[in-house]
Amino acid sequence: MTAPAVTALALQLHGERGPVFGPVDLEIAAGTLTLVQGPQGAGRTSLLLTLAGRMVPDPASDLVVLGHRLPAQRTLTQRQVALAGFTGIDELDDSVTVGDHVRERLAWLAPWYRRAPRADQAVVDRVLAPVFGDLPLPSVDTVVWHLDEVEALLLRIALAMAQRPRLLVVDDVDQVHDRARRRTVWDRLDALAGNAGTDLTVVASCADPDEAVGTRWTVLPVSAPTL
Repeated sequence: MTAPAVTALALQLHGERGPVFGPVDLEIAAGTLTLVQGPQGAGRTSLLLTLAGRMVPDPASDLVVLGHRLPAQRTLTQRQVALAGFTGIDELDDSVTVGDHVRERLAWLAPWYRRAPRADQAVVDRVLAPVFGDLPLPSVDTVVWHLDEVEALLLRIALAMAQRPRLLVVDDVDQVHDRARRRTVWDRLDALAGNAGTDLTVVASCADPDEAVGTRWTVLPVSAPTL
């Protein structure tokens, strides 16, 4: 039996101004898509960053991610968790081409002794295709400013997936403002979860309470903590 990707008991976080999120009890099965749903101010982003080993929960929290107990094993967790869609973390430079973003990401991931390949169209296609699926792939020379909201978010997800993570965490899918267009992103995330026999787990957040209606996804509702 495959171990859960994430287990948590009484997971919570307090900051200088009081509670940020929680307490939350959860168990996320490996190879699944989980939707963290809640309004602005409910601590969705902080919860996702905590699961990714980037924020430290309250000491009384019990959290295990990919077999690693947090926060003690944060470094091991961070190597296996990729982030996409986070303001201030993986934002794209609108003035830079798709090829340059891919080259920069591959260079960052490559060992110091190995030179990253030049990001020609073949390299860009290889990095983006698993995430874009049947959708048209952007040209290597396309400037990010010319991408639409779906293409830009899928590019960020593809750059995160270049890390070959076991857990992909995607924040604020609502940044694709049109619900019909947003469904394309959810469909691609659903296709990535457990794809090709892997145990890739996807956790993504949104505010829309009806986002997962009619799907098989697990929904984790969060609400703004009371002071």
